[in-house]
Amino acid sequence: MMIAELVDQDDFYQLLQSAGIPLESHWTSEQCALMALEWRRDDQRNAQMAAEFDRVIGELKHKEQLLLPEVKAALQILV
Repeated sequence: MMIAELVDQDDFYQLLQSAGIPLESHWTSEQCALMALEWRRDDQRNAQMAAEFDRVIGELKHKEQLLLPEVKAALQILV
């Protein structure tokens, strides 16, 4: 039997941070998602950073069955 790796709050945090989103390590998944939305809306973001953010969201959507409930709820905020 193959065991898939679940995506938890730490994974979610690291993925968003890798896209350049400024996050605090003690934030919940929901707080991270809200900051990501605010960050994405900022017109000052360059195209490469915006594309990386979109890639991260696509990756999370692709793994939706592996997301823990709090991460799945946070993803719904982003889509």
